[in-house]
Amino acid sequence: MTSLYLRWGGMLIVAIVLTGLTYSHYQQHLATLSPSQAKAQGLNQEVRVLGMVRGGTLEGNVEGGDATFALVEKDSTISVRYHGPPPDNLRELKTLVLIGKWNASDNIFEARDIGLVTNYGFVVGAYLIGLIPLAIFLFAMSRRVGLLYEEIKTSKLYQEE
Repeated sequence: MTSLYLRWGGMLIVAIVLTGLTYSHYQQHLATLSPSQAKAQGLNQEVRVLGMVRGGTLEGNVEGGDATFALVEKDSTISVRYHGPPPDNLRELKTLVLIGKWNASDNIFEARDIGLVTNYGFVVGAYLIGLIPLAIFLFAMSRRVGLLYEEIKTSKLYQEE
């Protein structure tokens, strides 16, 4: 029975390590900032900014991948200069994830690409709803099988009378 708990303890440790690595990857490569956070941080590193293109501000050669517009989220607004691959989904009143750098000297966000807008909370919730009950069921079944094995091993063999 001790080996059962050691195995499941090891599996739990591996699951915790994978969860930590996944969260770290999310924070480094997938997490988005609001326009006000991107402006306040003023970092010269590449970030992902989530916001909506304000109506009437989209100018330039959108089909050619060169445009300027204002990105809005709630009450914060930043100016954006997009220069990258021709976008399929760049239009007014569209929520976008822009990948680029904040240029503090020009007070403008220089975007080089448009990312996908996903709902990571839903994805994580769906995995947890499916995997946690499955793990509990497997643990309970392996424990029962271990107990049954021990009971069979210690019982007397069948003998005819």
